[in-house]
Amino acid sequence: MKSSRWIIGLMAVMLVMALAPSSFAQVQLQIFTTPSASEVQTNRNAQTSDPGSPGAGILVSGSSIASAPLTTTNLVLTFPAPITSSGVTSGFVFSNTTAGATATGAGTDVPLADPIRLVGKSGLFTTADITTINYSGGTITIALPGFGTTAQSGSGTFRLLGVRIDANGKTAPSNVTASLGNAANNYFLTGTTSQPIINAFGAGIGSMSVGAVSGGTSNGSVLIFTNQTNGQFTNASASLLITEGFASAWRTPTQSSTNGAAVGNGTQIRVTITGLPTGVTANITTVTGSTSTVVGLSTASITAPTSSNANANQFVISFTGTRITAVDTVQLNFSLVGAPSSLSTGSITATATMFPLGDALDANGLPTEAGGYPRFVQADVGPVTIGNIQAANTSLLIPYAVKTGPYDTGIAIANTTADPFSSTGGGATPTAGTITVYLFPRTATGAGTSVTVTTSATVRPGVGLATDGTLAAGGTWTALMSDILTAAGQTGDFFGYLFIQTNFLNAHGAAYIFNGAGFTSSTPVLVLPPPSAGRSRTSSEALSF
Repeated sequence: MKSSRWIIGLMAVMLVMALAPSSFAQVQLQIFTTPSASEVQTNRNAQTSDPGSPGAGILVSGSSIASAPLTTTNLVLTFPAPITSSGVTSGFVFSNTTAGATATGAGTDVPLADPIRLVGKSGLFTTADITTINYSGGTITIALPGFGTTAQSGSGTFRLLGVRIDANGKTAPSNVTASLGNAANNYFLTGTTSQPIINAFGAGIGSMSVGAVSGGTSNGSVLIFTNQTNGQFTNASASLLITEGFASAWRTPTQSSTNGAAVGNGTQIRVTITGLPTGVTANITTVTGSTSTVVGLSTASITAPTSSNANANQFVISFTGTRITAVDTVQLNFSLVGAPSSLSTGSITATATMFPLGDALDANGLPTEAGGYPRFVQADVGPVTIGNIQAANTSLLIPYAVKTGPYDTGIAIANTTADPFSSTGGGATPTAGTITVYLFPRTATGAGTSVTVTTSATVRPGVGLATDGTLAAGGTWTALMSDILTAAGQTGDFFGYLFIQTNFLNAHGAAYIFNGAGFTSSTPVLVLPPPSAGRSRTSSEALSF
């Protein structure tokens, strides 16, 4: 009986002795992150911590359960995308998996002012160090120290800073996952081993439109005419409003850092203007409103691209101050100057993309600052029309015209592009053009069906048109309402209004209603602002001649 109790007691002691190393010789590891709320979806060098909290990074904390020896092990942090920053420290080894091969070699700090590094190493982790980075594979290996048979107690921490990833095509939330290279070294992971580093992805540029920032003034939309060779514009200015995709999408070089030291270029925006005529220069300035960001572009000038300067129609906005916690806007004011040698109808448009553009890794599969840092994938927003190049024409309105019984309406249109003023004195360029009349009849209860007639070689109502249906510079076209109705294939009476559009500038007119027996009454011919000037017509904008 006693022997049985002795055997049981001996087995218990042996069991305690066997369990002692695993029960007491252990260090608990935990990882903690301060994730970025959102990163630009096309960013090749997206930050993996809150840009508003410098020095946050990934915190690794260890605590010893009891005094016990430790052996060396590796802590492996796996990121959800290729790592596009680097850092050089003592004993650093670089892993290059380009083309499926693994090689090691020297590297450089990228970005130079804010590389990957361990900071705040204390206690158990005073000698912890990064040993390997697999850039394309997205892993960082950190050697945790071993102490041989020397018993250790207490705790320690360190932070991993400067890690950036290629966010293009990734989904959120994005996590970093921790694992140990050796489970038999008295280190073990507790808590959640997969922690968020980026909570959301979004567009760097939310929208573009013609308009103004809060507290600013819009310059309107550009409008220039064809067939004008003297460089006069109906409206030579426009305002383009660019709105941030989300709070913190736009960052200065300092805000793009994890340690408060400016890196590369920060985020930028490249604007491309298409359709600018040869001979015309667009001068651009930025406007700051009551809630807008401060930008680094004070003035810029662009022209139409040529074979010698293919990017002449592009300029870049850099940020000198942004609000990380609020959506910012930038207003660009355009002013056109110059004398176009020739014009054709079309639009002047703007597109924008986050900038600079470039690959995630270089040809050797290593991070690089060549071409700027951070870099982006091109994702144009737009095009937005900021100007129209429209056929040179004049719009006129006759509010009331009649043809019924003996009553008719006489109409006279003068092409005054022939004038006594020289080009330097503001004179017009002599130009011939056809005439289009839009008829809007009334009915007893409302509006009838509108009809259109355009002069041509075979449609020449009235008197004064050339054989091709155009009205020459210095000429005057006269016609009766009855003549116009016949040319339009219409019969019967007409009561209503007319729009007349001449394919030349500086058209003016007169009209009157008469009955051929002594009754005559004038009806106004109003010269209207160009319809494509980007605003509604009002009576105050119409000029009567």
